[in-house]
Amino acid sequence: MNILLMVSWYSPQGEMLTGGRFHYELAEELKKHCNCAIYYPYDRNIKEPYTAEREWGIMTYRSQYELKRKIRNRRYMLSAMRRIVKEFKPDIIHGQVATEAGRFAVMLGQIFHIPVIISEHSTVQASGVQAFPHYYYAKRVYAHSCYNTCVSESLTEDLSKIFPQFQFHTVYNGIKKLKVKKTENIYRREDTVNMVMVAGLYDRYIKGLQFVLPVLQRLLEEGYSVVLHFVGDGEYRQEYENVASELGIRDNCVFHGYCERQKVYDIVNEMDFFVCASIFESFSCATAEAMMCGKPVVATRCGGPDSIITKDVGILVEKESEQALYEGIVKMVKTYQEYSTKTISEYAYSNFSVENVCRQYLDIYQRVLR
Repeated sequence: MNILLMVSWYSPQGEMLTGGRFHYELAEELKKHCNCAIYYPYDRNIKEPYTAEREWGIMTYRSQYELKRKIRNRRYMLSAMRRIVKEFKPDIIHGQVATEAGRFAVMLGQIFHIPVIISEHSTVQASGVQAFPHYYYAKRVYAHSCYNTCVSESLTEDLSKIFPQFQFHTVYNGIKKLKVKKTENIYRREDTVNMVMVAGLYDRYIKGLQFVLPVLQRLLEEGYSVVLHFVGDGEYRQEYENVASELGIRDNCVFHGYCERQKVYDIVNEMDFFVCASIFESFSCATAEAMMCGKPVVATRCGGPDSIITKDVGILVEKESEQALYEGIVKMVKTYQEYSTKTISEYAYSNFSVENVCRQYLDIYQRVLR
């Protein structure tokens, strides 16, 4: 069985897992059971019309993309797909995100007579499927796909309401087993409560840091000894560092910036609990990874976390509410030691491990081919 993952975002050539880590790790796991390749049709960095190289052990195809050159983009996709069909002979195209790569996965699937399944990663807010033209893009994709999956129960419910004529099934994002080192408390502050957020600040508002910083200020004013660790970078990082200074809490905010994956896990593993304050998330891999480290979570009801946070692993609060976030964090500060690290970790691995997710997709592939 030959599976082609057609992805909407991916790392540039030569850069390991700076983008699309989920796609690579799923392909890596699928390779243990079948043949798997990745096709990225939106590469803005390559100079050739398309490339075909083995990257980090996975056969990877790319085609050049430029936003304003739509006809040329499609021509390059068609040329790349001809080569893929000739060399790789895919039995199934597994498109990622209906309104992005999924659109072209369906088109190419029809041209080359290859069945297509779709995995939806994008929230309805981010994908714009409730409005023209993305509603019609998505409608056509879901209509011509053999199977439609979503990465959270919340996303499955949202899309089922928008497109009641189609069936959607939940298959979580798969997380590769973490390699957590036992460190000598390199990152945590002693004699205080350490909470952590992991997010990219590519947008000013989506990750909710504008609510967390005032909450931290209030906690400190009320005498709580708390430090916030923020792991991640982006164009708005400096802006939020300035906000922390203006609020007088800079000494209790540690901005670690961009970190290699191993360092992220090491930092999270030293923390007392994790915070997800997002306005919307389709799944939240960072939250799932924190739970794999056995960390309890305070998360907003922002989509993905709604169905994965239970009373045994954390606390759910309303999104875009400073007061709700304050109450949730205060409760966690008082109770985080009562959570079972083992229970949280086992729950996360049983639900989100890439091995488990891979088995679900293999079953779907077999059903589609039958």
